[in-house]
Amino acid sequence: MKRLLVLGGSRQAAEGLKRLKALGFELVVCDMDKEAPGFEFTTHRILASVYHADQCIPAVLEFHAHTPIDGVMCLACDVPHIVARIAEKLGLPGIPVTSADLTVNKLSMKDRFTESGVPVPPYRAIGSLDDLKAAAADWGRLVIKPTDSRGSKGVSLMDEQGDLAWAYDYALTNSPGGQVMAEKYLSGPQVSTESIVIGGEAITPAMSDRSYEFLDRYAPFIVENGGDMPSSLPDAMKAEIADLVSKGAQALGIDRGIVKGDIVVHEGRAYIIELAARLSGGYFCTHQIPLSTGIDLVEASARTALGEALNPLDWREKYHRPVTTRWLIPECGTIKSFASATDVMASPGVLAFDSWCEIGDEIGGAMNAAASVAMVQATGNDRRQAIENAERALDAFALKVDCV
Repeated sequence: MKRLLVLGGSRQAAEGLKRLKALGFELVVCDMDKEAPGFEFTTHRILASVYHADQCIPAVLEFHAHTPIDGVMCLACDVPHIVARIAEKLGLPGIPVTSADLTVNKLSMKDRFTESGVPVPPYRAIGSLDDLKAAAADWGRLVIKPTDSRGSKGVSLMDEQGDLAWAYDYALTNSPGGQVMAEKYLSGPQVSTESIVIGGEAITPAMSDRSYEFLDRYAPFIVENGGDMPSSLPDAMKAEIADLVSKGAQALGIDRGIVKGDIVVHEGRAYIIELAARLSGGYFCTHQIPLSTGIDLVEASARTALGEALNPLDWREKYHRPVTTRWLIPECGTIKSFASATDVMASPGVLAFDSWCEIGDEIGGAMNAAASVAMVQATGNDRRQAIENAERALDAFALKVDCV
């Protein structure tokens, strides 16, 4: 039995860990939370923060000294650079540390893409408010973000008339390394992709149309409230995106493992916003992708991490089932009441539901990806019905918030 280390045991990782256990892997889960839901499915526990290399790596090395690990991956957490360092230190399969580091620094990533001829939105480093004002003058509408944050923390959408001083400070405050960048906002459909890279080629069974229907309501924050699979883009554009993801992975020096893409299609051309060397969070890899396509990229990631050779034909979508994800993002205030999960699951077409709020919780409003309090996934006879079923299910949750 292969012993697999998984960094991350959160609620969003639990279903993936459950499936890995069912596949017969001996799991070692690392998480700082003693009550992490993922620990239910593991044989061994390592209590350490996966986001702090100085805590995680020594704890893993100590464990490995008496219980050898055969492979390492992360799940529902953005730590490919730490995964790569563990793999390097233990002599395990993995991507180069230099490649992993590129994927957790948005500015370095885009520099590499530009050098390699991979299309990205126009961008630049921002070292001062004057730099940001100059970018706004050149581009009009632009996205300001930390170079090294995650979960859309510190990200805002502005134009010349917006509060650029606030946007600069907001990004800078949320950057661990104290670096800010800006990129020109490109209008058009945005797509989430998830791929398994085999022999330098990215196989992309998953493309989800990202929902930003409340972009104006949440402004200046950019908060996604769900996604729809399969993508409604034309087949030719889907093929272009798949090719773009492959080129992006190659530019970063990634010839194996998972890559997760954020893509925008602007005026008939696809651009990479970001490409991460990890599985997604947000119940995308654990729920929506297998429900919509029949493909389990969590398993693909595990087998790659253990050095198994994969056949590309095994990881192409088996079917195209309409599956919609919607996140419930309430107004700020105090949660007063909500219905049971049983009530939500009884709603037509519901495939999965989860919530993580309690009566009395204070909600801060939609600032980033952490603003949601519940998630539902639903299907239907077609895309429209799947969306309607998901929205109806969130209505059935009947969340009541006392807004002050």
